[in-house]
Amino acid sequence: MDLNTTTIKKILMERDGISSKAADELIEEASKALMSYLDEGDFDSAHDICQEYFGLEPDYLFDLL
Repeated sequence: MDLNTTTIKKILMERDGISSKAADELIEEASKALMSYLDEGDFDSAHDICQEYFGLEPDYLFDLL
C-alpha cells in the first residue's frame, strides 16, 4: 500500500466497514479508471472519480495519483 492511499483507505475501512484488502482493491480500480479518463482527455470524469468510487469530494483526487 502506498502512503498516498492511507487517507482514502482509512475512510473506506472506518466509514464503510470494508477490509484492508477490499479497500486496496477499490483504490487500485479507481486509480486505473482515473488514469484511463486522463489518457482519454475526459477531465470531467477524472475530476469526479472520488465521488464515483468512494462518495468523497474531489479533495482526495491527488491521493490516487
